[in-house]
Amino acid sequence: MSYRILIAAGGTGGHVFPALALGEEIRERWNDAEILFVGTKRGLEQRVIPAAGFRLKTITMRGLIRSWAFLDVVGNLILPLIVFFGMMESLWVLMSFRPRAVIGCGGYVTGPIVLLGKLFGKKTLIQEQNSRPGRTSLLLQSWADQIHVTYDDAVSFFRASEKILVSGNPLRKGLSRMDKRKACECFGLNPDKNTLLVIGGSLGARAMNEALVEFAGELNDLEILWQTGKNNFEAIESKMKNCAHIKVLPFIENMTAAYSCADLVFCRAGAMTLSEITRMGLPSILAPYPYAADNHQEYNARSLVSRGAGVMLK
Repeated sequence: MSYRILIAAGGTGGHVFPALALGEEIRERWNDAEILFVGTKRGLEQRVIPAAGFRLKTITMRGLIRSWAFLDVVGNLILPLIVFFGMMESLWVLMSFRPRAVIGCGGYVTGPIVLLGKLFGKKTLIQEQNSRPGRTSLLLQSWADQIHVTYDDAVSFFRASEKILVSGNPLRKGLSRMDKRKACECFGLNPDKNTLLVIGGSLGARAMNEALVEFAGELNDLEILWQTGKNNFEAIESKMKNCAHIKVLPFIENMTAAYSCADLVFCRAGAMTLSEITRMGLPSILAPYPYAADNHQEYNARSLVSRGAGVMLK
């Protein structure tokens, strides 16, 4: 009898990529395992999960919108209906797939899947990426058989400490340092100079980009590999066009090569980014996104700063 594993994750790469890494590891260890992912139609999972060769079921689920705009207020008023509909869809997924275990990796989609999984007597596990756990993870702690956290800083936020294992953040295979000269060739950088890697996330970080624009042209002793995000790319590329030491890209696909070029990283403090730069042994300047839920990026940054692995700029 093959293992059937249900993995729920949705929204951002910080939830989806650890889930994908778990799925890949399970598939490699038990090639007869049946793995089904559950997500939403609006998140990153809609694209990357099927591309990795996994099945994906989508359900309707979202959280409270923190806004008093008219349409957002209306959306919050109908939220109970959305949650009810999402619960019914989750129930159907569980009844039709009949998993042996349910894993929740974050995002609102995790809530109904883990809750119903426990009610159906399935083994349940939560994987929390951030130093300050998300609200969904905290709400589900009584329903989980195990809670896996990335940092020991997160343990104090949970009541059920006997369930907690500090096991780190799952990373996808292939992230290992390559030869710097070969990595620099991928981007047309000079391997004999120190390289600053700037990554503000897939959409970019406007505040980081605007700050760097002010003085990047003067940093002639550095090579700068700069992921601007698609929204800021054209404006920054135009301003930096006469700076031969700066390579501007809207998005970097080959992050293994990018990290292998870098001697220093300037980035936000998302859980996945910090796990990757830690894996690659890179020092960092961290600018946590100040509007992240419960300010969790600042808590993430503190975990590295307290261990001497980076400095933080609020």
